[in-house]
Amino acid sequence: MYDPGVKEMRRRQRLTPEDKRIIKLHGGERHIERYSFLERLAHFAHLLSLFILLFTGFKIYLGWDFMSYHLALYIHMIFAIVFILANWLLIPYNIATTEVPHCEKCKSGEHNEFVHSAMNIAGRYLLGPQDIKNMYHIMLNFIGKGDYPAFTVYDVKNKGYIGKLHPATKFLLVFEGMAVAVIVFTGIVIYNLQWSLLGIIPVSQILLAIGDIVAPLFNMGTIAFMRALHLAMAYFFIIEVIVHVGIIEMDPKVWKYHKAIFIGGEEDLCDHNYIKLINVEAEPGE
Repeated sequence: MYDPGVKEMRRRQRLTPEDKRIIKLHGGERHIERYSFLERLAHFAHLLSLFILLFTGFKIYLGWDFMSYHLALYIHMIFAIVFILANWLLIPYNIATTEVPHCEKCKSGEHNEFVHSAMNIAGRYLLGPQDIKNMYHIMLNFIGKGDYPAFTVYDVKNKGYIGKLHPATKFLLVFEGMAVAVIVFTGIVIYNLQWSLLGIIPVSQILLAIGDIVAPLFNMGTIAFMRALHLAMAYFFIIEVIVHVGIIEMDPKVWKYHKAIFIGGEEDLCDHNYIKLINVEAEPGE
């Protein structure tokens, strides 16, 4: 009879002494939460709404025959709301509430806890010198001139991530944020020239006034300029998805991150591919 415990026992037997020490230092835990439920929800909502917006948007723009214009527009507007909520509510909330490694100095008052957390979060999501260095080594790896660098950094003793985003993803984040803003604001104007927020702030009129200043610089009318920007951002997201997915698809060792973001949200401390563990020194008296 098959005993599921045998498989788990064999898996444990493959652990190296170093792995066992890391698990012991981490309080006996081996699997850690890389992405929370809300982070996975935000990623899924962003991805699903983006794909549906692209399909329905190109149906509206190019006149594809797979559904009626009115149905495409109706679905497009529903998922535009999902897209906005995911990008301007869920994702900022997840970033702001990101857990950081435990810090004794923050607890004792030597560090300002808010400033320390903000700096940790900024380092996790914004491109920095180490990320640029990692990108350089990644390019060298693609031509067979070196190893692929670890881009995930985890503090074992203090139980928290220092960094977990691929440097190319961090590079794209700023451009993606700007693209989200541009595609939403141009979409508002295209949808309704008189749209206002809560009936008070004339958003469309403000955007049209800005367009009246910028569009002539490109020898275009304001509405045509808004449509061109909207379409350009759609193409940007297609390219961004190809780059973002290609980062993972080109290397099977990082498929574990697919599993983490779409399914369980966990990462294995003993899977050392592209993960650098810090604060793994032996405890005094060990």
